[in-house]
Amino acid sequence: MNRIARMWRTLVPRRGSVARPSDRVQGGLLALVVLLALVALPVAASVGSETFVRQQAQSAREVGERTLVTATLLADGPELTVSPRSGIAGNGLPTDATWVLPDGTRRVGQVVADEGTLKGHTLDVWVDRDGNPVDPPLSSAAVVIDAAGVGLGLWLAALILLAVAYRLSVFFLNRLRYARWQQEWFAEQDRKTRS
Repeated sequence: MNRIARMWRTLVPRRGSVARPSDRVQGGLLALVVLLALVALPVAASVGSETFVRQQAQSAREVGERTLVTATLLADGPELTVSPRSGIAGNGLPTDATWVLPDGTRRVGQVVADEGTLKGHTLDVWVDRDGNPVDPPLSSAAVVIDAAGVGLGLWLAALILLAVAYRLSVFFLNRLRYARWQQEWFAEQDRKTRS
């Protein structure tokens, strides 16, 4: 609170103030940075909201176009891979399987099976309208998380950018102040040696 009051006194000129012009510039920059940070908040919220609306429509479209079916493996899945450091490692690989579509049509193709799964094992698979395996639809939770992440990330990026710009400005203002002090010091020393 004391720092804010000190910056306010620097910004608003008063009689007898010892604030230098560079101090007033620094105070003005701080006020501008705070104002821009406050303006960036609704902008970031708006972008997050737009992301939510767009992805919510995508999620609804994907849920309408994709169906969850049960696939039965026709062959063993990939063998277990053992890593000496962490134990079992690796991901699933495409394996031959069969599944029945909602209209009763039987399909044969490849689905991603986890390591160590055996022939006859059943697993849930998302398929498109043609019966081909696809990624799961975008969930409602993922939509909310993505939108919040985009909005918050954008605002934090703006805050970081503003903070870096302010600190660089203060760095250059300090360099100017030090140069001015040095000039004044040399002028005073020169005056003392002449008298």
